Amino acid sequence: MTCRQPCFSRAAHHRGMNKVLPLLLSLSAAASAASVTLQPGQTGRLAGQKVTVLRVNDSRCQPGTQCIRAGEIQARVLVAEKGRFRLLTLQFPEARNTPWAGLRLSAATFDRLPKLTFTDGRE
Repeated sequence: MTCRQPCFSRAAHHRGMNKVLPLLLSLSAAASAASVTLQPGQTGRLAGQKVTVLRVNDSRCQPGTQCIRAGEIQARVLVAEKGRFRLLTLQFPEARNTPWAGLRLSAATFDRLPKLTFTDGRE
């Protein structure tokens, strides 16, 4: 085989692709995560699911105050998908080793009625 610089064999090309392809797939999965922001009592759609925020319990330390513990915010949500209903309690920040429920509470504002952002991404 005669080639000019740079010269790569097919095997070297495939080895390189084996390293790059999983990275590209993980990036595309993260980029395709959808999100919806809701307040208590509101309903929205997220990746084929209908999400209703039923109740919010906010024990977070307010900005500008000094607290012993940061606290968390919990949202009780009703999720409807393909005629099936699930009642979930989601927390932010999420506790370690929390099982994947199909959606995640990813952010919340400090308003009197907090705006909660839900995502269907695992990361």
